[in-house]
Amino acid sequence: ISESEGDVIITEIMQNPSAVADSDGEWFEVHNTTAVDLDLDGWVLRDNAGAFTIAATTPLAPGGYLVFCLNSDPVSNGGLPCDLSYGSSLFLSNSSDQVSIENEFDVVTDLVAWDNGATFPDPNGKSMTLAPGSFNFTANNDGANWCEATSTYGDGDLGTPGAENDDCSVDGDSDGYFSD
Repeated sequence: ISESEGDVIITEIMQNPSAVADSDGEWFEVHNTTAVDLDLDGWVLRDNAGAFTIAATTPLAPGGYLVFCLNSDPVSNGGLPCDLSYGSSLFLSNSSDQVSIENEFDVVTDLVAWDNGATFPDPNGKSMTLAPGSFNFTANNDGANWCEATSTYGDGDLGTPGAENDDCSVDGDSDGYFSD
């Protein structure tokens, strides 16, 4: 199967944890938008300053989620359930940065660039979470389709690592988008 743009998207980003130090608690989540099993072996994760190549069988079920983290030890990472650690290869900036995932054929399936709060949320101790109604590779480029997580995990930070995202609706609007 030749994966293409949008087959695996970024749906949640914890760039600034508060239960533990950034060097222990940073993570991001990806989601398989297809109806087939994918193996991310050979795929590459990138941020503005580094890259990490997945060098092992890493299954991602249809509609499933994977959590990539800096530190995979739940005792020191704030209780985060991590699927695969990228170690010191990536550091998610608290201000402006980007994270991307590309398949083994060098196709970027998704890229999200946050902007120090200009249009994307800029939380401390809460993940940036993509509205469930915005699960595609173009909608997740718009900061208005992201919100701050409201569910607690692990040692007290907020997010839904490896699970369905919190609802971002406001003003009773259930389509997952912010309203003005």
